[in-house]
Amino acid sequence: MLRRLLIATMSVACVLAASAAPASAHAIIELNGADAVAGHTSVMTLEIQHGCITAADGTQQVLAFVGKPWGRVAPKPVEGWSIATKRLSAGGQQITWTKQGEPQPFGTPVYFPMRVTWPTSPGVYGMSVTQACPSGTTTWDVKDGPATANAPSPPLTPLPQVKVLATVHATP
Repeated sequence: MLRRLLIATMSVACVLAASAAPASAHAIIELNGADAVAGHTSVMTLEIQHGCITAADGTQQVLAFVGKPWGRVAPKPVEGWSIATKRLSAGGQQITWTKQGEPQPFGTPVYFPMRVTWPTSPGVYGMSVTQACPSGTTTWDVKDGPATANAPSPPLTPLPQVKVLATVHATP
């Protein structure tokens, strides 16, 4: 009996392990210890934790899209990466970082600092981010929400967001 239970448990574990999705990176916004305050300017960092779909993949390009309410976003240089910025016709901005030479290795995070003039109204603002690798792309653009029958929480590709405050608050 114990042997059958052990075999059944091991079989379930093997099925679950085989069906698990491959690890995916996350796009993270770090405010570097300073609050985002409406109408003010500060530095933030966009972090891509690791490569795309497989461990053999590396990051070749990262694109960030900010909408019309965002103010000016000025990316800072990152060694080994070129930067291009483009104003979007509907408002907002696209920032593209392209890896020079070999792709960023799978297990190596990359940090993209930028100077941001925050929207003039307090609220929560998202930055859609796309990571391009030889095997394909991943886009983080799904607004976080509660789990439903057809959607996990947090979503697999959550939209990186910033809470912009009305006034400066002391950060603990």
